[in-house]
Amino acid sequence: MKKQNQRRFAIMLVVITILTIGFQFFKSAAEDPDFGDFKSAGYIIAIERNGSVGRAVMFDESGKRIDAPKPSKSEYDDREVSWSLDGQRVFISSNRDSSAYSVYRWNPAKSKMERRSVGSISQGAPWFGPYGDPEAKKFGVIQAGGQILALEIKSGATTTVLPPTAERVTTESEGSTSSMDNYKNFGESFVKARYLGSKDRILGLMRNDEGNTVIFQAIGVDQNGQPFRPVEMYRGKRLNIETDRVGTAAVLIAGFQFAPNAEIPEEFIKNGKVTPPFADGIFKVGVGQDMAPSVEPVAMIPVGAKETFVDFALSPDGKMLAAVIGEKLADGGYISRALVVMPFELQGSQKMTPLLQGAISSPSWSPDSSQITYLKTEGSDTDVYRANGDGSNELKLTNGGNWATPQFSPASGS
Repeated sequence: MKKQNQRRFAIMLVVITILTIGFQFFKSAAEDPDFGDFKSAGYIIAIERNGSVGRAVMFDESGKRIDAPKPSKSEYDDREVSWSLDGQRVFISSNRDSSAYSVYRWNPAKSKMERRSVGSISQGAPWFGPYGDPEAKKFGVIQAGGQILALEIKSGATTTVLPPTAERVTTESEGSTSSMDNYKNFGESFVKARYLGSKDRILGLMRNDEGNTVIFQAIGVDQNGQPFRPVEMYRGKRLNIETDRVGTAAVLIAGFQFAPNAEIPEEFIKNGKVTPPFADGIFKVGVGQDMAPSVEPVAMIPVGAKETFVDFALSPDGKMLAAVIGEKLADGGYISRALVVMPFELQGSQKMTPLLQGAISSPSWSPDSSQITYLKTEGSDTDVYRANGDGSNELKLTNGGNWATPQFSPASGS
């Protein structure tokens, strides 16, 4: 009888365990029912634009077109796209359900599209990182209302990243606040952000009246217990930032500018006129143990040169940089001329290699850096192309129209 009771008790424990696991599973599914594996290695996502209207479109390895599911709403605009960290899902900033742009998740395995954010303020497509963070795939960094937020994909809840909240900035410095006032000397609003290897080290891209500013923000307090202050790194007419998988950043500066009221070294003042140290540049940015950014120049274009940096892409492994070289126009604009590659290292431009000719933009590396996708404009058409990392086997994926922001899936083949 005793052994029989022990068996019954053991069976009861197993049943309770199974029921508990099942309850948690179905509870999770009810909150976020997103099932189905999708092998996206070699796939490319892009936006097809028709006037003011955009549509998210995917291309498989063979170049076959796959359109995103359409909503019941007849007039809508897919504005931005991005991949999940594992390439299983596509995220889209769209106004499919309201006038404001929200974050949607596309599950290609189920041909399913669902809204994953809330609120009436328009939001951009999420970026997931830093790599190696176990929470990175759950929280996407988005731009919304001039701030940078972390969006929890499952619940739709958001927390502020930039400007940092008081809870993130302070531990002992009571009374510190979260406010854009600390950033008003840098710009009016945030348009992009990337973590530098961990969530306590952030590069922010801001918009101002003259162009853009890149700031570095460490989260926490210094050795004196004071919150880290934002540090201006670069200012210029056009700036951009990207990171590799280990959190090292590439910063592009086109049209270098000194900060207002900056103490300009005498070497850059000639006959009472300020002369910038360079016109355009690409820099490698990391962070030391002292939480201060470290910088190495990768490529520079001198003042007075006709060339300019138009766009760039950092390979996921951080070894190579693809840069679009353009020609400056008399009206202050530019026209793209070629795509080049170089090692992402100090003075990497000394080993620059021409890759492709033409009016190229928006390059994006495959996860193993063996291929690159990009846009090329010919006449009135801007199409999506794919080529090997050495420029060979160029393939046109689209047939005319106006395309934007092609991106390789981060998923690797087996």
